[in-house]
Amino acid sequence: MNTINKQTVSVTTDCLCGEGDTDYLTEYCSGECYEWQKEDVFALLGEWQLLNNVDEDDTIRINASSVGWQGRSGYKDTDILELHGALSLNGDFKIDWYLEGNELTARRWSHDEPVGTGIFTFDILKGCDKCGDLIQKDIHAEELGMCIECSNAYFNHEDEE
Repeated sequence: MNTINKQTVSVTTDCLCGEGDTDYLTEYCSGECYEWQKEDVFALLGEWQLLNNVDEDDTIRINASSVGWQGRSGYKDTDILELHGALSLNGDFKIDWYLEGNELTARRWSHDEPVGTGIFTFDILKGCDKCGDLIQKDIHAEELGMCIECSNAYFNHEDEE
């Protein structure tokens, strides 16, 4: 039986400074713990990047559900260099990042999301080598670097007519 290791890291703007196993607010808390938490996020995202062979020029599509006080759904495109901050808000928030196998997900809590968002999922998109349209990484690999339309045209020899 294979056991899948699930890693979780958190980043929050409600930064607590403490010693040992206790976290509490202190007079000398400088907010550096937020920066320390971001380092954990960078390490987790770096591992996900290696597991999935993500290049710096690949597009990462963030799929979201139950976002904000209206519970909206949608997506946002970013890249691996900006992914760590793509879920951040201009206000107080907490984000839990999860890496299970090679699948990355996240969940955010904020004033407008007191019970948390739905799960954020992340798709790796690559540009078609012929037309540049964004396509799923696995389709890009399966279709020799082309989107399905360009692949069909190539193998049907439509461009030769």
